Amino acid sequence: MDTINTLIDASIRGTLLGITIFFWGCGLAAIWKWLFGVTKKFLHWLCPNCKWFQPKQEVKDTE
Repeated sequence: MDTINTLIDASIRGTLLGITIFFWGCGLAAIWKWLFGVTKKFLHWLCPNCKWFQPKQEVKDTE
């Protein structure tokens, strides 16, 4: 009985740890995405004429 209780306790702890790590990772990814967006907007504001910030031009076919 003690072994079964230990296994159940370990599975519950593992599940809660996995869920916690998943949400922590999602939150960290969201923060990094926001930080990169803010940095890109700041650099665009700082250097508006830089070519690497301009939207890519679509190639138009002339028929």
